[in-house]
Amino acid sequence: MTAAAIKHPHRRIWEIAGPAIIANSSAPLVGLVDTWIIGHLPAAKYLAAVSVGALLFSYVYWACGFLRMSTTGLVAQAHGRDDQDQVARVLLRATMLATMLGLVFLTLSTPFRIAALAFLDPPTDVLPLFDTYFDIRLWAIPAALLGLGINGFLIGTARAKLSLYLQLTLNIANAALSLLFVLGFDMGVAGVALGSLIAEWLAVALGFLFISRTLGLRKLAMAVRESETYNPAKMKKLMSVNGFIFVRTLLLIFAFAILTREAAALGEVALAAHHVLNTFMMLIALGLDGFAYASEALAGAAYGKGVRFEFRAWVKYGMAWSGAMALLYAAGFYFGGAPLIHALTDVESVRTAATAVIPVITLLPVIGAWCYQYDGIYIGATAGRAMFGTIAVSVAVFVPSIGPLADRFGLVGLWIAMMVFLGMRGLTQAIWYPRLERRLDGDTRE
Repeated sequence: MTAAAIKHPHRRIWEIAGPAIIANSSAPLVGLVDTWIIGHLPAAKYLAAVSVGALLFSYVYWACGFLRMSTTGLVAQAHGRDDQDQVARVLLRATMLATMLGLVFLTLSTPFRIAALAFLDPPTDVLPLFDTYFDIRLWAIPAALLGLGINGFLIGTARAKLSLYLQLTLNIANAALSLLFVLGFDMGVAGVALGSLIAEWLAVALGFLFISRTLGLRKLAMAVRESETYNPAKMKKLMSVNGFIFVRTLLLIFAFAILTREAAALGEVALAAHHVLNTFMMLIALGLDGFAYASEALAGAAYGKGVRFEFRAWVKYGMAWSGAMALLYAAGFYFGGAPLIHALTDVESVRTAATAVIPVITLLPVIGAWCYQYDGIYIGATAGRAMFGTIAVSVAVFVPSIGPLADRFGLVGLWIAMMVFLGMRGLTQAIWYPRLERRLDGDTRE
């Protein structure tokens, strides 16, 4: 049997990547709507409060992204073996863990708030509004964590369209409710927080409806009663995968945070330009994450079956599409980067500083495509330890490079450091990749 025997591989990749790209693209639009709504209130402190609060909860959800990633990988492997009972058990374990973490956040809300304020250090006049936002949005955390597990199940079973519907429901409801509460009921910051809270729980309700229609409530009820669901060894594996991915995510957050700190050290113009340039990173992620999701589901299913040739085929197809998208991005940034920067800011000094980085920005998707794609492959293989190890090496190379490059090239040097970081992630993952194949059952049929 050959890799070419896989039916309609490109269509199957796009059936997952396409909806994922659309879903990813909808989230920034909601942020723009919230900014527009609050930006029309009479003082800047309202926008500052929502910005600080939204940033805080974004970091929480990003740090807890391991719930989606580990669930996707474990579900994809069980789905590949056509073991729906195991899919139900994995989903139930993820739901239990998400609920437990949500309750921990609620219980420790006071120290969580104190630590967040110490870290973010917002202006004093913003604090009362921040407290209002925090007190309401806090109750959305359990729903958001449950949503991560639900999305992991949907992506892992290659039901990307349902994941898209879930994300669109969340984002559209968030925007519509914020409009209603702020502009209709004049609730200010509280309205934005309440809109997010209701939208998160609405998405969870829809997600469980999707689960009941696809996996079936009977499967979940059986999983609740089965002792295998609570098998310590299985729970330990879930916690181990989650733990490594969690630390890996913290290292990723640290890398982006230190880059922002170094940009601030270069002055306010450099910091503003750095903020504008982050838009390009967001655009890269919107597209490349879609193909990574496809690899999580398709390569993960092949990995679960233990069929090396099929796993390798999905890796190759995913890499090909990710590389093609990277070249498309590079061309877009080369020809459209400067006009986009000019559209994002009217400040000439910021435009000049950001435009100087365009040559580096053009290379970023080409250099970075491989680490995005390998992330999807490693998640599908539930190789959390390898993900942690490779990013730890990358951070160890990245951090010492920042200072010399910034001293020599300024803001351009910082983004060269970012390119080094992305390149090292891809390189270390490529070096480790053969070990993933060796963990399969030895099937080398080509």
